[in-house]
Amino acid sequence: MSSKDFVETKEVLIKTDRIQGNMVILKESEEDSQYFLMFVGDAEITAIAKEKGLVEPKRPLTHDLYLSMLNDAGVVFDRIEIHEMQENTYYATVYASIQGKEVTFDSRPSDAVALALHQKCPILVNRKLLRREMTPEEIQEYEMIVRTVKF
Repeated sequence: MSSKDFVETKEVLIKTDRIQGNMVILKESEEDSQYFLMFVGDAEITAIAKEKGLVEPKRPLTHDLYLSMLNDAGVVFDRIEIHEMQENTYYATVYASIQGKEVTFDSRPSDAVALALHQKCPILVNRKLLRREMTPEEIQEYEMIVRTVKF
């Protein structure tokens, strides 16, 4: 894959809903109509919310501990890439440098996003994973179709 296959997300939004669950939404910009959406657990949403400054845990979270150790060991994080979906599971890769050598690590996207926010490194999403927001007209047309379907 080339860099043209990815978009750098600048907006990381979180939403919690009792019915739908915890969601993380990644967008290139606030106005952009394309987005990446993933559902995450309570620990993952807490880690991302902490990195966005929305919550302040009394003690370090798991990723804080690991990042502190890795930073002390000289690991430099370059970027994360959310690159594919297989069997309804998203896959991400963390790119880092250790003693000047590029290394990669397989990661869950939610962990990679928390890491990237903490380290202030780019979050890249494969364009093929982006969804497009529906226009009000498309929503209305969809609702009309649903009303006409007999169950």
